[in-house]
Amino acid sequence: MIDKVVVTYDTGKKIVRIIDLIFDRERNQLLGFLVAEKGLFRDAKVIPLQEVQAIGSDAIVVNSKESVVKAHRVPVIKEILHQNIVLRKKRILTTEGLDLGGLVDLFFDEHSGLVEGYEVSGGVFADAYSGRSFVPASEALKIGDDVAFVPPETAQLMEEQVGGIRGAVQATGDRLQDSAQTTNRRLQTAAQTVNEQLQSSVEKVNRGLQSASQNAGEQLQAATDATSSKLQDFNRDATASLTNNLVDPAEQKVYVIGKCVERDVLTPDGNVLLLRSHAKIT
Repeated sequence: MIDKVVVTYDTGKKIVRIIDLIFDRERNQLLGFLVAEKGLFRDAKVIPLQEVQAIGSDAIVVNSKESVVKAHRVPVIKEILHQNIVLRKKRILTTEGLDLGGLVDLFFDEHSGLVEGYEVSGGVFADAYSGRSFVPASEALKIGDDVAFVPPETAQLMEEQVGGIRGAVQATGDRLQDSAQTTNRRLQTAAQTVNEQLQSSVEKVNRGLQSASQNAGEQLQAATDATSSKLQDFNRDATASLTNNLVDPAEQKVYVIGKCVERDVLTPDGNVLLLRSHAKIT
């Protein structure tokens, strides 16, 4: 938070930078930010936490430039600044005298300001890699001029940490990796299932199209055969009708009696009606 730029929401302008955090040790709560220290002829300027819209990785967003006020306008902040208690590097001890390390940072809820824990350097539970460990916040925290006291249970909670902050980060990384692997397996299974379903659907569609094509071909062939047969019958009937209209049937009979046919004459059902050169029409 220190040295982070402050930007106004209404104009988008950078107005100040954070100098320090204002912490209420009685309520274990962050009240706001110091942006200008008190001078010989000027009052300190602060930003109360309720004026903050968002705390980002690069900037703090406040409502407007009016969010920066003089410290004396906020009595509780004025009193804390008057006490001039500095938290940074303050030693944290249990009430049994166990040194947990020097305070180098704190973690707080950006909406309520409630402090959730402290980061300390050195101490009996310092991480071998980073030299830091996490101290859970306690309502029983008592901050003095030189040291801050916490109950003995705090040391027990720190002892249960695996590898301090580094271990917590590593454990989180392991959980994320396991989650990613599980997600990948699920995605692969889902993709395989979708491919199988798609393949099955394609095969069903192909079978349906082949069956429909075959049925359509058979129906078309049957329709063609029926149409051809009807056309043949129609031609034959039309020819006979035309012949009877042009030539008297009696004359036709006289014309064909005693004549030989040049080829076999068959009935529509395939039976022989006349044989070539062996029969005479009578």
